[in-house]
Amino acid sequence: MNLDVIFSLIHQIPIYDQTELILYVVALLFAALLIGLSVSSYIKTGLINLKYAILVFFLFCAFLIYENLEHIFSLDNPSIDIIIPVTGLTVMVFFFLSVNKRI
Repeated sequence: MNLDVIFSLIHQIPIYDQTELILYVVALLFAALLIGLSVSSYIKTGLINLKYAILVFFLFCAFLIYENLEHIFSLDNPSIDIIIPVTGLTVMVFFFLSVNKRI
């Protein structure tokens, strides 16, 4: 009975908002994973550049949390709201590759 209430609430959320929420959660989890990997790499190697990577990933996590809270309290254009988290996730992937590999 309780699951029916949850599912009915989920069905009331527009598809754009559901997609945006999923993208924010995926990007936030990925940023948290990258923070952990960067901290682990810094402890093992002591490279100063990894401190900057840790800071960038932490700031990106804060940005994603802010964007999610902003979305909860105000409505924006759904198309732009989907593009922003996808772009952020893409930037994080390329930034992480540039830190760990020479392209």
